[in-house]
Amino acid sequence: MSRAPITEHDLHAYVDGALDLERRALVDRYLAEHPLDTARVAAWERQNATLSALYGHIGEEPVPPRLDVHRLASALLTPRRRRPWRGMAIAATLCLAIGLAGGWIGRGYRVAADAGQAALVDEAVAAHGLFSREVLHPVEVRADQHDHLAAWLSKRLDRTLVLPDLRPLGFELVGGRLLPAQGRPAAQLMYEDAAGQRVTFLIVAASDGQETALQYGEEGGVRSLTWTEEAIRCVLVGDLSRDRLRDLATLAYQQLG
Repeated sequence: MSRAPITEHDLHAYVDGALDLERRALVDRYLAEHPLDTARVAAWERQNATLSALYGHIGEEPVPPRLDVHRLASALLTPRRRRPWRGMAIAATLCLAIGLAGGWIGRGYRVAADAGQAALVDEAVAAHGLFSREVLHPVEVRADQHDHLAAWLSKRLDRTLVLPDLRPLGFELVGGRLLPAQGRPAAQLMYEDAAGQRVTFLIVAASDGQETALQYGEEGGVRSLTWTEEAIRCVLVGDLSRDRLRDLATLAYQQLG
């Protein structure tokens, strides 16, 4: 049996399922004795699951003709004296595509999700289940007191809090309330569409100054998307489709950031 030390390459291969049984058993034993690396591996696995849930379907779509590898190769091999700008244009296009894809979502490869985030998601889902069904008292402060609600929650969170406008996607603000989460104040904002479907945001102050990518979760038909900005951590919860929830999270992120 190989006794080579466990490296970070081994840990990545472990997450990707690329180790043989013998090496995988060694990594299992190593992780049982190294909780910090166990947490890192768990974070990578969550990131893989999130990216697969959010964008896995893209891999099943046909490649657009403009990105066909043979067409790109042909363009790159075109003599420069005839089309000197072609190679530079393709390179710029590829760089732009990589940059766009690696922006918000790509940040998750630099900052691993922590255990506190998973606990916060659980609290956000529980709070959503409790208050989204309320008819008479779904919120403490109604949307018609928008400025008061924003000022009140900002003061309690010690952060300037913007109440996202989701009307472009068909969701009206119902209002908000103050809740405890992880032993500190949390803001819950509720939105509703014309069909009566509700989504909620649970927002807490973030103190580490780091950002994370979207983290996707699903339990019992309820889906969540979580991300961290420099000053806040936010969990969006609802029983909408994955794509619709992602659109709401993207719109809210642009306003909260």
